[in-house]
Amino acid sequence: MNAENPAMVVVIAGSRWEDTRGTDHRLAEALAKRTRVLWVDPPVPFAGPASEGKPALFPGFEIDGLRPDLLRLRVVVPPGFTRVVIRSVATSLQARAIRLALTELNIESVAKIVLSPRERFPRTVPGINILHVTDDWEAGAELMGLSKNAVRKTLDANVHDADVISAVSPYLAELLERQSAKKVVVLPNGCAAQGMRSEERASARRPVAGLVGQLNERLDMDYLEALADSGVRVEVIGPRRDRSPDTSGRLDRFLESKNVVWRGEMPEALLCQEIEEFSVGITPYADNDFNRSSFPIKTLDYLAAGLPVIATDLPAVRWLGSHLIKVVRSPEEFVRSVRNAIDTEYRFSDAQERRDFANQHTWDARARELLALIAGGST
Repeated sequence: MNAENPAMVVVIAGSRWEDTRGTDHRLAEALAKRTRVLWVDPPVPFAGPASEGKPALFPGFEIDGLRPDLLRLRVVVPPGFTRVVIRSVATSLQARAIRLALTELNIESVAKIVLSPRERFPRTVPGINILHVTDDWEAGAELMGLSKNAVRKTLDANVHDADVISAVSPYLAELLERQSAKKVVVLPNGCAAQGMRSEERASARRPVAGLVGQLNERLDMDYLEALADSGVRVEVIGPRRDRSPDTSGRLDRFLESKNVVWRGEMPEALLCQEIEEFSVGITPYADNDFNRSSFPIKTLDYLAAGLPVIATDLPAVRWLGSHLIKVVRSPEEFVRSVRNAIDTEYRFSDAQERRDFANQHTWDARARELLALIAGGST
């Protein structure tokens, strides 16, 4: 434990700890290097197909150790907790579990950070309220399998209760400010810090374009299909999360292309090693409201591995403002740029410049910014 930081930050996450790692996981781990963190999983029903591994009905919660100074709280609630009446009960049970967990740990919470489109601030838990909005949750409700109306109501309530609001992109911050008339701070996604590589290891590239991350409707399939048709070798790492029949069919055909290899999801440590062997990283996101509000983690991860990046035009890319990211605006330009990146002779100094840039945008840096917001909001 950090003796100089005896208090705790409560992170009310948008996903369970075992789920695909996103902004909430990485921020929690970075925060735990500086203060104690209680990660709160989304509630678990005590019956039904989603109840596997649920805590005991009494006391209704369970605390697990995840990392030094990082604990997880799992809370059991009635089935059907997405319905309005039961949702209120579930929120109360979650707040009760957080209070009891803090009492059991003999620690006081200084802040509650909500990173979920479903969860409300636990009003009976002490500490300032930080709302960190990781996507345009309302625009992406269908993609996430959620009710747009319910997401809107939860977001409105959390915005009202928040002492500090932050968002991952300038576009999303401006959108929230227009909707709420409250100041919104831009707190982008980050990347893992990468150290210096030996020139021999860093130059062990393969003539392959790498696509990393979840495979779903966020991707611009026109760009990916053009790349597959061009004959460029592509390796894809990440889970499928597609929902629409059209996207599913197009993803099937893309992943079955003879020059495309889909390697599925893999542990983060192994993923970092694999990325280093690509010649170029690609972020082909579609131009829509949901994506304009996003800040793709993969873009910085590619740069942290020393890769050139080819990305479609998003506000987050413009915010980074780096010549190290090639922005394209058509499938034809995308294919040309990917080919050029693969064919360009490797230079260690170029790779190191990309790593140096990415290391200005680490998760540790984002955690420091977040703790500064907490300190400023509690004064």
